[in-house]
Amino acid sequence: MDREYLEDYEKRERTEIDRFLKRLEDEVFCFEKEKYPPDERFLNLKEPVAYASTESAMLSNVWAQIPFCGSLVLTIPPFPKETFEKLFFKTSDIPEIIDFIKKTGKLQIAFSTEDISSYVGLDYLDDFFKELRPPSLQTLPISLYGTKKEVKEAVDTFFTIGRVRYVDWIKELCHQNGTPHLFPLILSNHLDTYTFLKLGRYVLIEDIENSMVDDPNNARSLFLICNKYIRLPSVDTRFDLRNFTLEEIKKSRSLPIVYQPQTQFPCEIGKFLLKKLTYAPQGLDACKELMYNYDVYDLRRILESLNAAITENHPDLVSKNAEELSEILDNVWADKAILKRVENVKAGVPISIAAIGGIAGALVAGPAGAGLGGFLAGLGFKVAEKTAEKFYAVKGEGLSGNLAKLRTKSYQANIYDFKKKYGK
Repeated sequence: MDREYLEDYEKRERTEIDRFLKRLEDEVFCFEKEKYPPDERFLNLKEPVAYASTESAMLSNVWAQIPFCGSLVLTIPPFPKETFEKLFFKTSDIPEIIDFIKKTGKLQIAFSTEDISSYVGLDYLDDFFKELRPPSLQTLPISLYGTKKEVKEAVDTFFTIGRVRYVDWIKELCHQNGTPHLFPLILSNHLDTYTFLKLGRYVLIEDIENSMVDDPNNARSLFLICNKYIRLPSVDTRFDLRNFTLEEIKKSRSLPIVYQPQTQFPCEIGKFLLKKLTYAPQGLDACKELMYNYDVYDLRRILESLNAAITENHPDLVSKNAEELSEILDNVWADKAILKRVENVKAGVPISIAAIGGIAGALVAGPAGAGLGGFLAGLGFKVAEKTAEKFYAVKGEGLSGNLAKLRTKSYQANIYDFKKKYGK
C-alpha cells in the first residue's frame, strides 16, 4: 500500500476519532447505547462481539472462537508478513477470508492503532484496506481520568524514570526482534498504561516504577499484563467479551484477584470441539463446518457446559498446562454417567416416587391404587415411557432420560442432550 493512500486513510480515521472524542467532551456520548468504533464501520456485525487478543488469535485458536460468539474482532498489528503468518494465517488465504467476512459477519477486522502510516510497505494487507476498510480501535481518552495538570505530571514522571534505562531497553529489544518500526507504538502503549495506573492510584504502579530502573524485562511484563487486564477493560466501549487463552489467564494470576478475568476457556474448548465435531483440518474449513452443521445456541450452551464441568471439578485448573486441560475435556466428553443411569432405569432399577415428582403421581393413579413398581410391571416400561411423554411434553426424551437427569449436574445433562441431538 502506497504512502499517499494510507495518509488519506489515516486522515479519515482521525476525523472519525476526533468526532468521537468531541462527543465525549460535550458529554453527549451515550455509554449505554453507543460503541466506538460504531457498528456501521463493520460488515454485518452480530452480538455478542468478542475481542481476540493476539495470543488467542494465533492460528490454533482464532477459528475455534468464531462459532461461539456473534462476531469476533481480530486486530491486525503492523507486523511484517512472516510474523503475521506465524501468528495468524497464510496471507494467500486472505481473499477467501474476506469473502467469509462479507457473507457471514462472524469475523471482523480492525487495526490496532490509528497510526495508519505504520502499515506502509505491508502490501500483503492491501485487500483488507480496499475490500473491508476496517476501523482503528479507539479507547476512552486519558483526559477522562484526570486533570491536564495530573496527566502532564504522570507523563513527565514516566519519561523521567524511563530515560534512566527503560526507553533505551525497549528500543533495543525492538531492533533485536526485527521490528524497529514498532518502538513508538510500544512505548506509547506503555505510557498510556502507566498514566492510567498513576491517575488511578493503583498500588502496582510502585512495582512498575522500580522495575523500569532495576528490571526492564519485568517492567515490560507488568505493562503488558496491566494493559490487558486492567486498562483495556476499563477504557473500552466496543466489546461484550474478551477471550483469553489458558496461558493468558495464568499470567493474570500475578495481579490482585479483583483484576483477574473470570476463569473461562473459550479458546481451548473451541479448539477441542473443532476436533470432536468436524472432519476438516484446523482452520477456516473446520470453522465453517461447525457453523453450518450446528445450531449456534447449542454451540454456546455446550461451550458453557464444558467450561462449568472443568472449572467445578478442577478448581486448580489454572495451574495445569494445555495438554492436561485437553485430557480433562476428553474425560468430560466421554463421561457416560447419564447414559448408565438411563440403562439402569430401563433395566428396572427401583426409582422412588419422590424422585419423579408430579409425573409419578399421574402415572401411579390407577384403579387398584398400584404403586409405581406395579404400574411399570403391569404395563411394561416401554409403554409407561410413551405415556409419560404426554405429561413431560418433551418428545424424544422419554421417561428414562428425564429420570436419569434428575440427580445429575446441569452441565452433564446439557452435554448429554447435545450429544444425543447430534448423534455424537
